[in-house]
Amino acid sequence: MHHGKFYGSTVMGERGQVVIPAEAREEIGIVPGEKLIVLGNKRRGIVILFKSDVMTRFADMMFRKSRFFEELFNSCEKDSDPNKTKE
Repeated sequence: MHHGKFYGSTVMGERGQVVIPAEAREEIGIVPGEKLIVLGNKRRGIVILFKSDVMTRFADMMFRKSRFFEELFNSCEKDSDPNKTKE
């Protein structure tokens, strides 16, 4: 199992910009121009950044799973249909 890692600290500049430590950029593969997703929790004071391709992979997985469950549901629905003729 992969666990998080502490890469150091950073400071937000006057224009709201934050520098991601070089080690984090290198290990995670963040390159200039990379699109990042920003999530946060105001109450806890938490900001989370992650690469947008992570969200794309997550969405793809969810769509694959939803198709699986839809097919399973449709299969169960057909099996329980009293009007269905046995072959």
